[in-house]
Amino acid sequence: MSSKHQLLTFVSLLETNKPYLVNCVRIPALQSLLLFSRSLDTNGDCSRLVADSWLELKLTDSESAVQLLAASLRLRTHWEDALDQQLSHQAWRQRQRQEEEEEEEEEEEKTLSVSHQEVAALSKELLQFMATKVPYSLRRLTSLEAQNLYLGPQTITAAPSVPGLFGNFTLSPHPTKGGYIVTDFLTYNCLTSDTDLYSDCLRTFWTCPYCGLHLPLTPLERIAHENTCSEVPRDNATGAEEAPAPLQKASALQRPYHCETCHKDFLFTPTEVLRHRRQHM
Repeated sequence: MSSKHQLLTFVSLLETNKPYLVNCVRIPALQSLLLFSRSLDTNGDCSRLVADSWLELKLTDSESAVQLLAASLRLRTHWEDALDQQLSHQAWRQRQRQEEEEEEEEEEEKTLSVSHQEVAALSKELLQFMATKVPYSLRRLTSLEAQNLYLGPQTITAAPSVPGLFGNFTLSPHPTKGGYIVTDFLTYNCLTSDTDLYSDCLRTFWTCPYCGLHLPLTPLERIAHENTCSEVPRDNATGAEEAPAPLQKASALQRPYHCETCHKDFLFTPTEVLRHRRQHM
């Protein structure tokens, strides 16, 4: 178990007589797979994840696993919405250039583009997500394990009652894998498991730190309660008043960096990390 597993990504592909990967960068494995995998499959408590049907991730803490999965769902949704909005904005501008409409319509253009505040907020959330440290294991599935990976179609099609666990997404049974379809890339509780059949139903007494509710709950029920608890402080009120931090210019060598001295998150190259550390000496 480690929180330092990494994957290798590249910025561009150079094709000559042979293809070459250019500007290769190491990135955190767990967070990257949660954000960019074409398919994600989980077991009942989300402590076991399979990305693209060949990479297996196991987390020791099921609560941390569910929280990371819920955060990745939220980030992927916001990211996709921002991209769709920006592409629609670009298409609108091209149509306006061709049609040469009146100047009054230029005011409408501001409502179509993604604001700098939204981009800054999304960038900050992505940096915080990538800097999360959770111990987990990463390995490649064997061909035999890949063949016996899924539960298969289930006779009981009723979706589990976990309000707020996956946001506003509705769960529907998967016709081939089993489990439940959450999004076009996420299937919940479709992986086979060697654990006890009653392990997902075991409850322990837990007290909500916000409303004081004291009940025996499973890890999934705890997180579902925290997501729907009316006493949980919301960041919307304070976040709207704070001015977003200025965006940093992206670079292929930049990586998320959390400074333990000033307790801030940055996007730095190795040289910039050393320069920032010298400021605190």
